[in-house]
Amino acid sequence: MLVNVILLATTQLLVPAIVSGRTPQSTLSFDPFGSALFANIELSTVHPTDAPSSPLAAFSLFIAGLWLIVTIVPGFTIAIRRLHDSNLSGWWVLLALVPPGAFILLLLAIRRPRPDGARFDR
Repeated sequence: MLVNVILLATTQLLVPAIVSGRTPQSTLSFDPFGSALFANIELSTVHPTDAPSSPLAAFSLFIAGLWLIVTIVPGFTIAIRRLHDSNLSGWWVLLALVPPGAFILLLLAIRRPRPDGARFDR
């Protein structure tokens, strides 16, 4: 996971920022899940940006996309094995598909291993 995070951070953030001289602009917002009362509070919004003008930045983003495609299945597989190790169903990995779910999945993954989880080893 550390290699995955480092590679994606480098190819999606660092290289384009160095080449273009700009850092990505993003803010956080309640949209679209906020209530009507707090609809204007920004917590997580990504502003659309122009396409990278540098071939190096475009290539870096292409590599990041390719890396995501190649590692999506192994990433889910490893997460399922870790959830089984802590005696949870592998279906909990689907939390990663909703915005706050990845954080919840991280909290579930750092639980202690439990001997009851050996039932998934069959």
